[in-house]
Amino acid sequence: MIDMLLVSNGYGEAAIAGYLARAIHERAPGVHIDHFPMVGEVAGLSPDVATVGPQAQMPSGGLVAYWNVRNWVRDVRAGLLSLTLRQFAFLRRQRTRSVVVAVGDVYCCAACLLFTRRPTIFVATAKSELVAGHSALERTILRHAAIVFTRDDATAQALARAGVRARYAGNLMMDGIGAASPDGALPTISGALHAGVLPGSRSDAPENAAAAIRRLQIVAAKVAPRRVQALVSLAPSVPAADMLAACARAGAIFEPSRERDITASGRAGPLDVIVVEGRFGDLLRASDVVLGQAGTGNEQAAGLGKPVIASSASSDPERVGWYRMRQQRLLGGAVAVLPDDDAAFAAGLIDLLADQPRLEAMAAQGRERMGAPGGAAAVAQAVLDLASETSA
Repeated sequence: MIDMLLVSNGYGEAAIAGYLARAIHERAPGVHIDHFPMVGEVAGLSPDVATVGPQAQMPSGGLVAYWNVRNWVRDVRAGLLSLTLRQFAFLRRQRTRSVVVAVGDVYCCAACLLFTRRPTIFVATAKSELVAGHSALERTILRHAAIVFTRDDATAQALARAGVRARYAGNLMMDGIGAASPDGALPTISGALHAGVLPGSRSDAPENAAAAIRRLQIVAAKVAPRRVQALVSLAPSVPAADMLAACARAGAIFEPSRERDITASGRAGPLDVIVVEGRFGDLLRASDVVLGQAGTGNEQAAGLGKPVIASSASSDPERVGWYRMRQQRLLGGAVAVLPDDDAAFAAGLIDLLADQPRLEAMAAQGRERMGAPGGAAAVAQAVLDLASETSA
């Protein structure tokens, strides 16, 4: 019997693991799949996939790369070292698996290779030659993976030249958006400016949504009589009560919604607002622009050709947080980063909305940088082929 373990180290990476699990089960319904999320507390990907291994919510939400010392210190104080040791011990007990799939960064791949000692396929989500190449140490680690699926062709070619069994088969992030919901379009206002709001899936998501609502109220007042509608995405990891309370503090007055998957609808001054749960693809397709503080979500929006506007780490536009800087380099002109100040952000957004050539260029670059879907099917087949070889 084929018995595989998916390992992810991030919220977006866990979602990608879910897309992959679905593609595997479509081809081989009887395969046993478990999911081990190394970052955060993640519920089951589906009824057919069990969540296993030690989990804990860290203060950083997993954003500890690039020598972010403050986040490292906070996480260590919250028990990161103990959690890491327990996770390594869990991986060491997985040596009977047919195959292991690591989804995330090289650290995730290295942990799987070192402790499980099982054939490992790596789905690389974090690094791209468009931002920065892999180091000599990272290339050495990746040579031990059975296959490395990269997020773009340039990265696959660079790794292949270094002796890594690397391929590019499409972007798994784009597979996750899926087809339009059979429930039909979201209840949007005809003729309005539809602004998707992606506040993320971490603990700061409610406040990110509140900031977007404050800023869009300013925009709505400026562009009147055209109406503006905020389509706020509610991630499964974010309590709905926390999200609605934060939006209410930003001026939103909600009424209970009878629409399926619409958590609440209402107004915040001149701004119309709906909070949407579970129909992420429909939300992106309905949006004209996206205000995003997400990771994977921002990239998926850009891949659909939606101009993405994020806020910087401070009111100084020259100071962009390390994560947002990395995302801006990855997506190029598809994402605009504006100051983390309500008035300045709203003014920048209004200027951007008036610049149609720039909006069109942002859309084109997002599609180019993110590439086409299809990766999930290719990775699923490669995983099943490798698992069959090791289980024979």
